[in-house]
Amino acid sequence: MARAAFRDYRRLLRGVNQFFQMVRCDCINGYALGRKVTNGKIHEQLAIQVFVNQKLSLRRLPIANRIPETLRIPDDRSPDGFLEFVTDVMAARFSSLEAIPTPQPDLVFTSRMRPARSGISIGHRDITAGTLGGLVLDPESGDTVILSNNHVLANSNHGAPGDEILQPGPADGGTLPDDKIARLTRFVEIDFSPGAENLVDAAIATPDDSTDVLWDTVEVGPATPAHTRVLGEADLGLHVHKSGRTTEHTQGFVQALFGTVQVKYDLFEKATFVDQIIVSQSASEEPFSNGGDSGSLVYDSDNRCVGLLFAGSEGSETEVGTTILNPIHQVLRLLKVEMLTPGSRPTAIAAGQRPSARGHGRRKK
Repeated sequence: MARAAFRDYRRLLRGVNQFFQMVRCDCINGYALGRKVTNGKIHEQLAIQVFVNQKLSLRRLPIANRIPETLRIPDDRSPDGFLEFVTDVMAARFSSLEAIPTPQPDLVFTSRMRPARSGISIGHRDITAGTLGGLVLDPESGDTVILSNNHVLANSNHGAPGDEILQPGPADGGTLPDDKIARLTRFVEIDFSPGAENLVDAAIATPDDSTDVLWDTVEVGPATPAHTRVLGEADLGLHVHKSGRTTEHTQGFVQALFGTVQVKYDLFEKATFVDQIIVSQSASEEPFSNGGDSGSLVYDSDNRCVGLLFAGSEGSETEVGTTILNPIHQVLRLLKVEMLTPGSRPTAIAAGQRPSARGHGRRKK
């Protein structure tokens, strides 16, 4: 029997398949294309990674919920008419990563900063806090705008254009009117309907004063984001990094591509996202993300942007945590924005300074 190649896995996961039906009925939390993992060791063998609440032995599962170790899928191009696909079951349940209000050790990421750099606390007036992902160009208005998540800047569809955006976010002491930095411009609506498919959790906001923001990401570098990278087969295992409000500057690797995941937003709302990037880290490293890192932009080692962070799963004694990214090209397309071009905006280095962060006794809510 012929073993499936990368293009076969991609075609299967992007098309109609049994796993999508299992997500719809809450039998699994998602699936993606990655590599087989055994006792924490990553193999070269491709596999459909299937995410469940808890890994159970087959005899404890109804037949309809069992995931076989291999799948035989009819295929006319295969010599014997079938292709073999490997599966790998992992424990992970996904939720959006809005901040849990707790004191943060580094004031650079959670304090008021003017001019504000990317990677720090920000949020709609009615949320806790997320992360200012970066600056991009809005061709519709010609303005340089702030990019982050819908659930960070637009309060998960509940916001309206013109709503106040605070830096730092409310969980880090941001208040009106002193800390208002921008107003919500537009967002891609999240469809929470059963069976609906989403591509991005994304929004933009226009700064009140263009000098209040700098084209510079804390601990990543100036003029970021400026370039993008679309991921493919060779990028499984790719080293990535980000700066975010909670876990600050962290590193990880691309665990899986073409993911379909169900993401919990609150007690009553959940949404399904397709064609997502999944990032992880080794068991010996700190988590790549946590609540409050939503909105961070994720980069490769050459600081090319690969995705917009918005959700993840917590780690356990047996499984490492994961982080979910919207592919950056889908974010730009659906928001109708573009990357800034070199020389189009000042950066902290170009300005010969580093912006200062001020906590000035702000309270934790």
